[in-house]
Amino acid sequence: MTEKLLQEVRKFPPCRAACPAHVNVQAYVALIQRGKFKEAVEVIRRDMPFPAICGRVCFSPCEDACARVNLDQAVAIRALKRLVADIEREQGRVVAEPVPKKYGEKIAIIGAGPAGLTAAYELAKLGYPVTVFERMDEPGGMMRYCIPDFRLEKFVVANEIAYIKDIGVEIKTGVEFGKDITIKSLKEDGYKAIFLSIGTQLGMKLNVPGEDLEGVINAVDFLRAIALEKKITVGERVAVIGGGNTAIDAARMAKKLGAKEVMILYRRSREEMPALPHEVELAEKDGIKFYFLVAPKQIIGENGRVKAVECLRMRLGEPDESGRRRPIPIAFSEHQYEVDMVIPALGQIVETSILPPELISKEKRGPPLQVDPLTLETNVPGVFAGGDVATGPASIIEAVGAGKRAAVSIHRYLRGEDLRKGVEEEKIEETTWVKDWRLLEKKERRYDAPIEKPHLSFEEAKEYLEKLKRQARFEAFRCLGCGPCAECLASMDLCEGDKAVVDEGKCVGCNVCAVVCPVGAIKKNEKGVAQVNEDLCKGCGLCAARCPERAITMKKLSDEQIITMVLTALER
Repeated sequence: MTEKLLQEVRKFPPCRAACPAHVNVQAYVALIQRGKFKEAVEVIRRDMPFPAICGRVCFSPCEDACARVNLDQAVAIRALKRLVADIEREQGRVVAEPVPKKYGEKIAIIGAGPAGLTAAYELAKLGYPVTVFERMDEPGGMMRYCIPDFRLEKFVVANEIAYIKDIGVEIKTGVEFGKDITIKSLKEDGYKAIFLSIGTQLGMKLNVPGEDLEGVINAVDFLRAIALEKKITVGERVAVIGGGNTAIDAARMAKKLGAKEVMILYRRSREEMPALPHEVELAEKDGIKFYFLVAPKQIIGENGRVKAVECLRMRLGEPDESGRRRPIPIAFSEHQYEVDMVIPALGQIVETSILPPELISKEKRGPPLQVDPLTLETNVPGVFAGGDVATGPASIIEAVGAGKRAAVSIHRYLRGEDLRKGVEEEKIEETTWVKDWRLLEKKERRYDAPIEKPHLSFEEAKEYLEKLKRQARFEAFRCLGCGPCAECLASMDLCEGDKAVVDEGKCVGCNVCAVVCPVGAIKKNEKGVAQVNEDLCKGCGLCAARCPERAITMKKLSDEQIITMVLTALER
């Protein structure tokens, strides 16, 4: 039995394995089940410094991988993360204790976006003196300057960055890499390791005639100008070109700024859009129109200003390198949309002019930097690079994952250790039940959990928060706890001697306990209620922790002991 189980168990459960930062989802969801909201946030911060930010804007690969889809729908992991972070903030900003400096080597981080701030956070926790250099007036990168307030409030970004500063990270703003500082000057100033995380600051061009007309502004520049509180005049009829979250953000912002009609033109189908389905639905509620399978051919002007955008209709061919079906133009399908403003939102690229020539890749395709994909080391000793600058535009949580990997490599480099030892490309060994989720459509896997707080008065919000806490605990109990650690299963002696006991009066026969039991010790009896085989039961407590009706208890164990036991089993 043990050997068979070990063959099917990975290091992480599917939700945690799918997360680029490997946040311990099971642990913090288990704590939410018991109403331990403060402890849940602390567990999240072990793996990443942005619980409130990712609780709002993460694309949630953990939910895509959630094994609960085999029963109904994924657990609302992102919403739970946001709620516990908001509960913490309601009680006042948490001030972290400074971490004493254990090492003397100074480390420089270039860029205060999610990758750079995460690397600084992880290195400061290890005891290094870390300084982050940022060319903008405020840290945060695209989180602060390109995500609108209606999706990510600026005070949320400020609070999370303040926590990073509390533990001992120094952040210097208004410092431009390539002008005020260089790799050479930093090394002369005594920095023993450097991490480049400058992101992708420039918007991609359409490369069509008329792109230089007045009234054409890239989505990155548009959103950044709004964040900097610059005066922006939008047209009455606005066309946004693209299908990602940035396109949705730009379209909704244009509508909020007074545009009478806003349309999104996308060259693929709705199903192929990379934007989050929930964001697309909100855009539709705002009155934004979507035109699919169209691509711009040229922007038509009059007296130097945008008058219309001419498009070609498209059809979808075979999948390309992105996995999506390639759009193919349909000949003689030209048609026009009359607009007075065009916002391209095709993605971002690196500002290569500020990069040292010795770091630039000779490959014509792909990211501009030469970076080892496993260690994030460049071809210059002591210089590492990660995040969008190394991979191209990605998500916040992917940047967080890159920052964590960079911190590990920098620590090993400074300690004279082998950077590649034990480091392998992440591969998820999928059992059949994990693979099933890939066959489902994204819209079928997700749903809107009722645990996000609307805009309410202070008194209403206080009362509503208590309601949300109850709903959050119920939502957390939907977790199947499907990833006990291989080490515990290998020893099979966790809390040996304590057995699960079922209260038949409370049991409703939901069978969650049987699903999560790692040794198959629980099955339904002839009455349809759970029955424990004490000869098989190893006392791990997973069934008691996951039972939504609290129908299972453990002999000689209190609730607090069960929590501790479950978290022990879920630790790395």
